[in-house]
Amino acid sequence: MRNFLYLDEYKMYSLSSQLLEGVTEYILNESNTQQSDSETQKGPVGSGRLMAEIIETTSASIEKKFLHDYAYSIFEEKLSSSKKLTNIDNSCTFEELNPGNGGNKFVRITAKAQFLDSSDVVKTLDNLVDMQDSVSIISNNEIRQILIERLAELGENKTAKLSSGPLRLELSRLSKSQRPADEVANEKLQYKHLSTILAHGFKGRLDISMQLHDCIVSADLKRKCLKDDEDFIFKTYSRVSNIELVILGIITQYRPAGSTDEPSSPAEATPSDNSSSNMRDILRNSANAILGLERQFTSGEGNEIVLDPIAVYLEI
Repeated sequence: MRNFLYLDEYKMYSLSSQLLEGVTEYILNESNTQQSDSETQKGPVGSGRLMAEIIETTSASIEKKFLHDYAYSIFEEKLSSSKKLTNIDNSCTFEELNPGNGGNKFVRITAKAQFLDSSDVVKTLDNLVDMQDSVSIISNNEIRQILIERLAELGENKTAKLSSGPLRLELSRLSKSQRPADEVANEKLQYKHLSTILAHGFKGRLDISMQLHDCIVSADLKRKCLKDDEDFIFKTYSRVSNIELVILGIITQYRPAGSTDEPSSPAEATPSDNSSSNMRDILRNSANAILGLERQFTSGEGNEIVLDPIAVYLEI
């Protein structure tokens, strides 16, 4: 059995329709269920149609969810029986995954996984200084409580008010952040611009990665394809899982350590006087510059395999 964390249903059905020569099972099943429910309903005049509509809507919704999971099982089994799928564990090497060595582009990897939610990181950076200030204020709560009790003991007469002045000043001081104002302002400036860079570079990506023998396998997950909310998944499985998960996907990039994959641009070597050609050159050069910037966010130091993910699940 499989407990799905992620399933790209559109991609699965698109590939299944090619692999299985059409996806008709779901359509026939759903149609038969709706027809059967409508015909067997008995009751007062008018109630049959209403009940049939409720049954049809509920059945289609629930059955569709179940059939996605079942359709995936058929899809994976067909990939395996057709010998189009390579099963991999964390002992696999970078070279063994190289599609150029005759391996399959469809891979099924079983290993511990790490989730990286760039949106969550950006939100944390935006609020980090305020959280640090809050921690410094909370840590002095016991001292503030003692000061409040002493002020209450002194009362409200004129003599008490004069002697309570230093206590009130200390209470006011401990009710604010204890960190120097310049330090706080500098950290806010740093984190603000760091979050801006990360927000632009990662564009809200949710990544999953798995460490194999001498490489990392990574994939960019679509949030709409998650089976549950991100918070639930992270709390249930942890951002760094201590159990093995399974990811099935298609190898789209094979990045040896230290590779740059710099794009060639013949137009750069032979400038043209033609204005339209010059504009194309400018556009191409700008695209190459953006590519170089994006590598700062997407490239790691070691070997990396990038997948187009179809499913992530826990095998039970």
